[in-house]
Amino acid sequence: DLAEDSQIGSAQGSEWRTPPLWGLGLAAEVAGQPVHFMHDGRARSLEEAILWHGGEAEASRESFKSFSAQQRAQLLQFLESL
Repeated sequence: DLAEDSQIGSAQGSEWRTPPLWGLGLAAEVAGQPVHFMHDGRARSLEEAILWHGGEAEASRESFKSFSAQQRAQLLQFLESL
């Protein structure tokens, strides 16, 4: 769903991958400012980044959408602890 019509080297726009999430919770502190997520910075929050995903991540996105508010908050808290 997020594929672009661009190519970098031999990688097509549909071949973006999620980088490791370790250090995610420190990103804003390291940057010294609020950070945006995804390869192009289009997501202003982790929740937005999750909801933007489709394709191979569609099942994960739909699962997140089905969570209660408390479950979503717990998952986001966990991600911010990495």
